[in-house]
Amino acid sequence: MGGEGGGGAEGVVKKKEKGGVEKRIFPRKVLRTQIIFEDESGEGFIYFYSTDVSLGGIFLESDIPLKLGTKVFLSFTLGEGERPLRATARVVRVERDPSDILPVIGMGVQFVDFPEEVKRKIQEYIG
Repeated sequence: MGGEGGGGAEGVVKKKEKGGVEKRIFPRKVLRTQIIFEDESGEGFIYFYSTDVSLGGIFLESDIPLKLGTKVFLSFTLGEGERPLRATARVVRVERDPSDILPVIGMGVQFVDFPEEVKRKIQEYIG
């Protein structure tokens, strides 16, 4: 878009955080799917639902807060009948309900490692 300083990529979607600072660098697309989630300790599986996905990560609905920086192993599909994709991510954001009715409404996880095939499939899904 016109008037932006250098370093920006065309088509990049950014999220305005409190104070007006842009944080989002990848375009996102709605993705409502079940995520199979295993934490770094390998203590069983937890199931969450996603709200959206980007090449940078995925947002999970959850009332179970995880510690920032926790490494997680994810398995999810981009559509019915698709083969599950696997990625390693870490918790980078926990969103809380300001009304405190629900203490936590979700968390953002950032992909830290995924095969090239997973990256390509996410790119195709986002369009």
